[in-house]
Amino acid sequence: MRAVLINRLLILFATLGMVIAGLLWVSHSTGYALPCTGTGCDEVARSPYARFLGIPTAAYGFFYFGLLVVLALSRLQYPEQWMFYARGLAMLSTLGMLAFGYLTYLQLFVLGLYQRGSPCWWCLGAASCNLLVWLLSLMGLRAQPAEGAGWARELLKALVMTLLLIVAGFAFGAWQWMRATTPSVANADTARLKLLYQEGQGWRTGNPKAPLIIVEFSDFQCPACKQAYDILEKQFMPKYRNKVLFIFRHYPLVEVHPMAWIAASAAEEAGAQGKFWEMYHALFQSQEDMTPRQIEHLAKTLKLDAQKVYRAMQNKDIYFEKIYRDLKEGSALGVNSTPTFFVVFNGKIRTARGFGALMSALNEPEIQAYLGEKFEPKVRGD
Repeated sequence: MRAVLINRLLILFATLGMVIAGLLWVSHSTGYALPCTGTGCDEVARSPYARFLGIPTAAYGFFYFGLLVVLALSRLQYPEQWMFYARGLAMLSTLGMLAFGYLTYLQLFVLGLYQRGSPCWWCLGAASCNLLVWLLSLMGLRAQPAEGAGWARELLKALVMTLLLIVAGFAFGAWQWMRATTPSVANADTARLKLLYQEGQGWRTGNPKAPLIIVEFSDFQCPACKQAYDILEKQFMPKYRNKVLFIFRHYPLVEVHPMAWIAASAAEEAGAQGKFWEMYHALFQSQEDMTPRQIEHLAKTLKLDAQKVYRAMQNKDIYFEKIYRDLKEGSALGVNSTPTFFVVFNGKIRTARGFGALMSALNEPEIQAYLGEKFEPKVRGD
């Protein structure tokens, strides 16, 4: 029965890999991020390696693991060809090892996630599943099934296990997305409003008298913040600028984004020269190439005093108090990741952690009625 046990474990880990790849594929296609420690998942999703020939890399992983499951189930259906399928599994999983090894190298060393200690744990989980499948497939080359092993019953068990894992995995994914896209609501008490914006904190655009206020705590080097920027600035604000006051506040996650505080300092200096929003747009639009030299080039392009911008980047003390105030007050409001939004309307504050939760808040009935329609952003894949 050693061969049967190996096959069960192989089906188990291949199915887990298929579920993980499927969740990553859905996440990539919809733009809703899976829960992830740090920002590695977002950085991988936005990297040029997230697609191959125009197709999400996770989609290849989904069908690859699916094929492994089919092969492992097939040898239960046709036990007389056990070794034929065993060799097929070994060859396919060896190719998978090469692919996953290359992708793991890209995320850890080319994207630099190893140095920052913030890898994509979902990607590493899929790679780990493949490693186990590969080892089991090699073990399977030496394991011959016993005669009369009860193949029909074993096939039924394997099918039930596979279906249960798929249902459980995608149910978990749906639950996580619901949590991530459901804003929390609290009464707009004076203390919280004071922390948010009542003392002139943050940079403001839109209608200062609008009853709908969106406060964003953001990080110029955060990929998820760039995704939110693309939709807010290119789709939402052009359409509803007269109906909303948008306030931007800093929340640089320097542990994983070493350029975040530097970029915030440059933006503050640009603001001191009357061009905060111009630098804000320039920083997000050039996020992938963010270096001090690039920011200095942006300053020159915007006709700023580039030497002052450079000094602000080199000397954090110049704007430390203002940026640190945003960090401190954001933390007091419960901010621990970016982007985090606070939507103030009709006496209530909605806390939206991530862009999906912001969309849910903006499409609540009373806000939707105020805007006059449901806002439906176009995301990747549309």
